[in-house]
Amino acid sequence: MQENSLKISEIKGRFLQFLESQNISVYKFSTKSGISKSQFSGKSLESELGGSQISEILTQYPDLNSDWLLLGRGGMLRSATQSVGNITHSTAVGVNVNGNDINISNNTQQLVDTIARQAETIARQAAIIDRLTTPQ
Repeated sequence: MQENSLKISEIKGRFLQFLESQNISVYKFSTKSGISKSQFSGKSLESELGGSQISEILTQYPDLNSDWLLLGRGGMLRSATQSVGNITHSTAVGVNVNGNDINISNNTQQLVDTIARQAETIARQAAIIDRLTTPQ
């Protein structure tokens, strides 16, 4: 009996996890990057992406951690650690390495909200992993 399951490329699998965690459809990614959406369906899931495609992905999504994408090491997103601008009354305000504004506060409700968002992201990623590792 022949089994009909795909062995998804590790890089493509991780990239699909990233898209899911960011609520970005493969179609939207494909339109933005010029990389064919067919690269992420059917038998094409088994093949690796080329260097120019990986470069395009990392250019389009600078927050995506290249070590995680290519090697599975570290977190999905780049660390935003950098010294910040002004610190007053237990609040830090500044700009991270990607040019995005940051605001760090000791406000308990903000921490609870952040943890809740992270828990939702982890749950979505776990669902993706289940979907990718369960034979069709």
